[in-house]
Amino acid sequence: MKAVELGRTRGRLPPPEGADGLFGWTVVILLLCGVAVVCWIGTFYVFDHPEQPFNYQLLAKLNKLVPPKRFELTAAPAGEFLGADKLLERYGAMTSAGLQEESNNLLRSYLRNYDHQVGKVPYITGKYTVLDAFPMTDSQYFGAGVVALAQSNDVPTIYVEAIFPGPREQLASMQRVLVTGLGLELRRSFDLTAIVHITNLGGGRLLFTCMPLLYSSYGQSGSSFQLEPPPALYVKAGLPLVSNNQFEAAENRFAEYRRAAGSQLASNNTPSTKGPAGNASPGPSVSNSPTLVAALRAAPVSTPTPSLLLKNPHASPTPKQPVAATPANRPSASPTPSAPAVAETTPQPFLAASANPGTGNRIGSWQLFKPGLMPRGRLFEVGQTTELADKGIGTDPIYLKGEFTVTAARENRAVLRPKAESGSAGANIRVIVEFPRGGNVPKEGDPIARMNDRPFQIEDVRKGADGQVNVYVREITVE
Repeated sequence: MKAVELGRTRGRLPPPEGADGLFGWTVVILLLCGVAVVCWIGTFYVFDHPEQPFNYQLLAKLNKLVPPKRFELTAAPAGEFLGADKLLERYGAMTSAGLQEESNNLLRSYLRNYDHQVGKVPYITGKYTVLDAFPMTDSQYFGAGVVALAQSNDVPTIYVEAIFPGPREQLASMQRVLVTGLGLELRRSFDLTAIVHITNLGGGRLLFTCMPLLYSSYGQSGSSFQLEPPPALYVKAGLPLVSNNQFEAAENRFAEYRRAAGSQLASNNTPSTKGPAGNASPGPSVSNSPTLVAALRAAPVSTPTPSLLLKNPHASPTPKQPVAATPANRPSASPTPSAPAVAETTPQPFLAASANPGTGNRIGSWQLFKPGLMPRGRLFEVGQTTELADKGIGTDPIYLKGEFTVTAARENRAVLRPKAESGSAGANIRVIVEFPRGGNVPKEGDPIARMNDRPFQIEDVRKGADGQVNVYVREITVE
């Protein structure tokens, strides 16, 4: 019996070695597969969401990021232009979560340089008034430059923080130009100011962080500056750039600015009894006080009522003085007896961009175009410009054509009158045209003809108390 049992025992196969380790290896392989799937999905997430600080830092270390680039006007991403009213209509009803998601999408598009952009890029247009400006540091989102906090002239609950990035050498010029009370005119013809972030300030107020994609030059001669794309971004700092304390300080500064303007207006309107013959003589005119004019031009911002518009019943025309303040890209009236400055019609001075020259149709740094290749816009004859004085010129490019005679010329400006055969419709219209500095300026008495392919671009239309209509235009084409 023992021999039989021994034989049976010898005939059995021994259990395979490591049978218990097969389950462990299966678990390990499944875990590795899970890690691979997570890494694969995580890679897509990192590349698809560069607006997240961790993702941005990781992509920067891997050299997978392209710095923000300068766009050409003719090669910019397709977008839609939104005024303050449309901004309020679109984003005013959004919840905090909805605004945060929208801000992430906007930042994501900007960080990708709008590559493979889905949908249209929202661009801001309209007129805004600077409350204050603050220098930026390398520890902030966009690095060196200046951020200007501005308020809409049409919808006071809409604010923008306009980013002006540039090298430190330009900081002093930026601070000289971007002062309290200055107007920012964002136009669809020359500005591509894209929204990159939206903040709900509470109380129905919205703050839009915007970046000019053209990185143009701004300002006047001697106080101009050139923008440059940020070489690197500090995403970890977050947006908005203006803190709550800075926002309150900017509003207080603008309120003081308005009070100072009101005090000066009251003193200027007080009649003086120290005339040369002992008779009462009126105080200085508004048009002779550049500081007061610049202050009052910001009046419609806080309370846009007709009583706060720049309209002083005591102001009188001053034929020997030009308009007190003129923006960089907007011509001023020639200081001749035939061009009186009327304080009632003096608009707010606005800072507008002067785009850089491109490799396409533009020629030189003045934003000149070849004949017939300027941006698409409406074409007006001389007699049709009177309606613009009441309705405004809007934000779309508009042009002027006709035949004129030069009645006065000085430096890079000339005053034109429509030819007599143009009809009585243009008898009370004067055209003030600004030419590029160093260019050919016509002389007094020269005829000028501008037809469909070479029109002037209309910058402003003003109507005086005497019915005189001044059309301010600029030369935008070159033969």
